[in-house]
Amino acid sequence: MTISRIALIFLLSFSTVAVAAQPFVYREFDLFEQYEPYVSGDLKLSGSYEYWKDPANLDYRIAGNPDENWKLNWKFMDPPFNQAVHGGHFALDRGEDLFGQLNIKGRFATCLGVKGGGKSTSKLAGLRAGYPRWRDDLKRVAGLEEVIEHCANKQGRVLQSGSYDNSAVSIYLASFSNGMPIAIDVARAGPMKESFERGRKLFHLKAGAFNFACSSCHSHNIGRRLRGNIITTPYGDAAHYPVYKTQYMLQSLHLRFVECNLDTRTQSLLPGSRPYTDLEVFMTALSNGYPVTVPAERDW
Repeated sequence: MTISRIALIFLLSFSTVAVAAQPFVYREFDLFEQYEPYVSGDLKLSGSYEYWKDPANLDYRIAGNPDENWKLNWKFMDPPFNQAVHGGHFALDRGEDLFGQLNIKGRFATCLGVKGGGKSTSKLAGLRAGYPRWRDDLKRVAGLEEVIEHCANKQGRVLQSGSYDNSAVSIYLASFSNGMPIAIDVARAGPMKESFERGRKLFHLKAGAFNFACSSCHSHNIGRRLRGNIITTPYGDAAHYPVYKTQYMLQSLHLRFVECNLDTRTQSLLPGSRPYTDLEVFMTALSNGYPVTVPAERDW
């Protein structure tokens, strides 16, 4: 046997061992659904959209019925539901104070993506409605809370995504977009569409001790009772975040993902992680066309 043939046999055997050494990762997915990236797409999923599509004309008789209020997708707890001062208002005030500190020279607003930058808050209108978005400086798709952390870091301040102060700044910025429809483009080929598709896949990925996917509840069991609550549609949900939870906490959308992971005994991730951002893009696209509404409340 020639030396070259012996060498070839050795290389082939080595490559076979290398392939065999790669760990096999098992992935199981829930039944995939097609989601229209616009809020009215819920008509094909749960049909509840007809009850909450007009925030100014909700049927509050349904809100008072614990077996029927899921049809309103909890929109009856959006402002002006509670005219009294609650934790969301305190967070908004805190966010205003922090924004003022960070934007003394107008650089913070410029970093956030405000056209023209500057210190005028009038230019903040519509900012929240256009996030998540592709960021050239980060070279990735990012949500507003991630960008707040990034822009604060540039000024030597730590406002970690998911923290109270980060969410407070986010809810303050979002307040300038109140009433403006969410509008992110996931239809055009590019990073946003790719992120949406990854988020859609993650939404159906089964994981954790219960082997649940997001869709296990929020696509295939809408309207059914889960312990003391009734499951609602994922459409329109992103419009009210960050949200004040009546358990006395301010919750960003990524923290909500963490809570869902913990409830289903799944390993949670850090707020701002790439998978959570993909889920945020997916969820936000399902709110396209629905107005931003903060500071909102939710019981769960």
